[in-house]
Amino acid sequence: MRENDKPIRYTVQAPKAPDPVEILEQPAIKISGSTAIQCYAPATGQFLGHVNPATPNAIDRAIEQARAAQATWATTSFRERRAVLRTLLQHVLDNQEQICRVACLDSGKTMVDAQLGEILVTAEKLEWTIKHGEKALRPSRRPTNLLMAYKRNTVHYEPLGVVAALVSWNYPFHNLIGPVISALFSGNAIVVKVSEQTAWSSPYFTNIIRGALVAHGHSPALVQTVVCWPQAAGHLTSHPGISHITFIGSRPVCHKVAASAAKALTPVVAELGGKDASIVLDSVSKRDLPRIAEILLRGSFQAAGQNCIGIERIITTPALYPKLIALLEPRVRALRLGPGPAADVGAMISDSSFARLEGLIADAVAQGARLLAGGQRFVHPDHPTGHYFAPTLLVDVTPDMAIANEECFAPIMVLMCAPSGEADDVLAVANAPHFGLGSSVFGSESDPRLAKIVRGIKAGMVAVNDFGATAAVQLPFGGVAGSGYGRFYGEEGLRGLCNIKAVCEDRAAWLGVRTAIPKPMQYPVPDQERSWRFARGVVEVGYGMGIWRKAGGVRGILENV
Repeated sequence: MRENDKPIRYTVQAPKAPDPVEILEQPAIKISGSTAIQCYAPATGQFLGHVNPATPNAIDRAIEQARAAQATWATTSFRERRAVLRTLLQHVLDNQEQICRVACLDSGKTMVDAQLGEILVTAEKLEWTIKHGEKALRPSRRPTNLLMAYKRNTVHYEPLGVVAALVSWNYPFHNLIGPVISALFSGNAIVVKVSEQTAWSSPYFTNIIRGALVAHGHSPALVQTVVCWPQAAGHLTSHPGISHITFIGSRPVCHKVAASAAKALTPVVAELGGKDASIVLDSVSKRDLPRIAEILLRGSFQAAGQNCIGIERIITTPALYPKLIALLEPRVRALRLGPGPAADVGAMISDSSFARLEGLIADAVAQGARLLAGGQRFVHPDHPTGHYFAPTLLVDVTPDMAIANEECFAPIMVLMCAPSGEADDVLAVANAPHFGLGSSVFGSESDPRLAKIVRGIKAGMVAVNDFGATAAVQLPFGGVAGSGYGRFYGEEGLRGLCNIKAVCEDRAAWLGVRTAIPKPMQYPVPDQERSWRFARGVVEVGYGMGIWRKAGGVRGILENV
């Protein structure tokens, strides 16, 4: 039956930047002589405020409050949980402009990038969970076999308790709310460790989630957020009160998180970024090439390239390579940087990677690559302390170059040409880095190379004739190799936050049909040889191939009973 639980509207006060506006001369989150986190707008250098980092004692309190609230939340019905998510979805849709403006101020992205990367994907996850979440977590019946035909088998998905998520700064709203949606719907409470880089906006986003809980009479303590310096994060990841950890970040940090979590044997799902390949085959039609170019631009430069499944390498065949360069070069050169409505590409979160990026580009050029646009940091005339890197187009990149193997996470478009149009040659280039998160392949559906490349590419996700489509339809999200392990999103993500409990029970207990140990196998065993022959007969009845072998098993049972 259709539910008639209507969303409840509520209000949440958005954060305000200090007035008058103060522009920092050297923007940084760390300040000399203080443990406080300094918050500022990376697009302009505007000071936003200070946040006191959480201590181990504060983390303990957050986990305890979440644990107490979860005991009641675990008993709620799926309908009650859906009602909360429906109210949350309504609030996000009603306040999407305000949410985007706060996210942009704290992360440096443009409003369009925020609309796509903060609102659209969050609305999709909420709607998918509301419509399909119960199906994923409803107890499921499992088959039995001949010997155990009197048994009924079921798998139950039970809440783990208090789970944790350590999320990155590139999507401050969506990365915070995404794990919360899954945690709440699966009956858990959650502690989210947000990035120091976006500490200013996280209380507002947390209150949005808590507001939906309160509107339906549930405890806001179910959702806890903490921000702390790295030295305190280990207290969260090794805490025995945490039952599961979702980590989104870099490989070096993941090594520390995994080692810390191992102390309490806490399972970890790790998403560690990638070097995503976008493959364009020469079977694409001439008419479709402009559409593909637009997708490549959006996939490369959205959020200033700070996108875990952003396009890091464009790989094409010799026949198409010069045409693609000619199509993309003027578009990249025309991209405008800035925080305002006239900008195409926003700021990066900080300037800490600029020297590394410039070094990677210079090294590639020294080895034969051609730099057609950008290639270095950009000093914005109106916002000289903003963190901008010029939109870059680097072509003739080869698999042995460092920039083809290291994640840039920046507005850098890299073009590579496969040795030939053969699928194996294309795959050799695509699979060269030790990454395997997302990927995309463009080509004619009638091209046999398309299916071969989809099967052969080393990645957790593949979008065919599209980019990022898997995330937009809640397919399991995650990678292989250096891109991490485990999955969130979709059914797999919800079930991963549960204790998967197998229950085997008697189907006809009311008739007295139960397991009984046959006399030849009762302790003390009267005759090992006869008991072994009896047991062999049981195995033959259950698994013998063909009626005559099963009949032989019956004979073995009867002769040795």
